[in-house]
Amino acid sequence: MTLDTWIWGEITVSIEQNLIEVRRRMDQGQQPGPTLVAVSKTIDPIQISEAFRCGQMDFAENRVQEWLAKKDQLPVQCRWHFIGRMQKNKIKYLDESIVLIHSLDRLSLLEALNTEGEKRNHRWRTLLQVNVAGDDAKAGVSSQEVPWFLDKSQKYPFVSLCGLMTIGRLNASVDETRTVFAALRELRDSMVALGVAAKEQFTELSMGMSDDYEIALAEGATIVRIGSGIFR
Repeated sequence: MTLDTWIWGEITVSIEQNLIEVRRRMDQGQQPGPTLVAVSKTIDPIQISEAFRCGQMDFAENRVQEWLAKKDQLPVQCRWHFIGRMQKNKIKYLDESIVLIHSLDRLSLLEALNTEGEKRNHRWRTLLQVNVAGDDAKAGVSSQEVPWFLDKSQKYPFVSLCGLMTIGRLNASVDETRTVFAALRELRDSMVALGVAAKEQFTELSMGMSDDYEIALAEGATIVRIGSGIFR
């Protein structure tokens, strides 16, 4: 056995074991269960292929250029999520393998997505990114702006807003993180209760990453985004 073969064997075992452990921690008896999105930014396509072999279907990238460089090297069955701040001039490069855009964070991006969707007769599934923590280092609309944004979105038929996304504050305590995630769930529920969003459509809560996904799940996350917890 060569050194390269031994190292790759170790990586393969690690990815498989990490996925098993993450899925075990996610198993809370929820029906349907939350979606595990493997954050594959900066990860080699060979490692992503190994995660796919282990049954992982959903992957996330944050740069369109990196996604373009990888996607044709990977199985067509991969379901791609976009989680980074999107530049409007990159929308034309997206295709229908992008199942969800998590980072809709401004009206101009909504307009640009709708324009491109109309050209293709394709409706983009998106989440509205909310800066619940009020962190200046994070993108997203404020919690107070959410009703206004949802009202505006009704004029753009080629964009489907399916829920909300947030990112917890870096180095926050467990209680602070829990408060942020609970606030996002309450915000989604209040939008439905007020009739600003349709209950059957506005269902998703994308929150929680490798260090805090168990807190997010306890607060009602329907999607968790895990990178280093899988590819480490």
